[in-house]
Amino acid sequence: MNTIRKNTFLKILPMVAVLFWVGCEDLDFPDPNNPTDETATIQSLVTGAESAMRQDLGVYLRDLLVVGREAYYLEPADPRYTGELLTGPIDPGGFLCYRPWQTAYKVIANCETILASSDADAGATGVAKTLEAYSLMRLVYLWDDSGARLNYDGDINADVATKAEVIAEIETLLDGGHSDLQSAGSSFSFSLSSGFDGFDSPATFATFNRGLRARVAVHQDDWSTAQTALDACSDWASGDANDGVYHAFSSGANDQDNEMYEDPTATTIKLMVHPSFYTDADSGDTRLADNVVVRSDTITYDDLESYLAPNLYSSSYDPVPIMRAVELQLLQAEVHIGNADYSSAETILNSIREAAGVTAYSGTDASNAVDRVLHEKRYSLFLEGHRLVDMRHYDKTDELPIDRPERGDSIVTFPIPETETPG
Repeated sequence: MNTIRKNTFLKILPMVAVLFWVGCEDLDFPDPNNPTDETATIQSLVTGAESAMRQDLGVYLRDLLVVGREAYYLEPADPRYTGELLTGPIDPGGFLCYRPWQTAYKVIANCETILASSDADAGATGVAKTLEAYSLMRLVYLWDDSGARLNYDGDINADVATKAEVIAEIETLLDGGHSDLQSAGSSFSFSLSSGFDGFDSPATFATFNRGLRARVAVHQDDWSTAQTALDACSDWASGDANDGVYHAFSSGANDQDNEMYEDPTATTIKLMVHPSFYTDADSGDTRLADNVVVRSDTITYDDLESYLAPNLYSSSYDPVPIMRAVELQLLQAEVHIGNADYSSAETILNSIREAAGVTAYSGTDASNAVDRVLHEKRYSLFLEGHRLVDMRHYDKTDELPIDRPERGDSIVTFPIPETETPG
């Protein structure tokens, strides 16, 4: 009996020692959800930044589309989409406000960690600066004159930066990122997702950087800078209209699906196209027929109705555009208009219209050029989130439809989230 006890004790002793050692050790290990420059690899940070760019993309785009009167989100389970987004004020504590904000800053946090890392080479910093600039652009698109935070230390007592200050930071990041990419060699030391296919080397990613730079410059009426940026990505702009950079989705672990996809024939569909997209279209425009399903029934909710369902995506994992060649073409047309070169602008617009099966413009001049380029952007960049920004740029938000004036509907501006304000 004593021998049995002794043997049993000897077997258990190592287990007890291990448990004692584990219990006494300080379990201070990296949090994978909050990487720092000491704990994360460049690859994981780049992948994490791309992943965060996709998070809540549906909320971000629905915000832009509803406020910009491109679409309705007729969701009886959440009347905020047909209430505060159309009438205001936006609840600074609600998810429509804070979720697009927090996901943008998740991307920025990863990018800032890359920039602080001793392991980051020029390719990594070039990508980080570009993606950080893109995230700040998304904040400007929604928050506009409310500004955004440029202090990333969590101090909510620090002043919120003005729109002009945020735009200046975007320009600095894009130009700095472009400089880094030019010295980054022929390949990256990390991988990008399939959404960057064709833009996954320092040289090709630099064209994406310049495309974003052209977009920002056009929004500032900085035609010279915009033209220089467009010249740097002219090969991309001259390609297929759909060539570009995309948000890529998958069913893999820690990934998600395309939140913009819904079956256009479903009885439960919520995202519906604003009826004016149909009534304002030119006869025979394939951009209408290809992207919209005219339903036999009308979806009605909260004094709003539509019979048009978007048909941009065919599955839950279709990619969503970040920037396509056709946008560069339209930005070039805007630069020509800004420089009063209406003939060159008309040539570009008519090339796009010819591909869409509609009659060519003639007599483009100062009186109609802006309206024409806005029309082409509306139909070529359908539901990509540009309409509200473009109408603000040209001071035309008063031309966006107000469907319930008796309810006080208006074009709202997003407030800074309450989590970012003292008190």
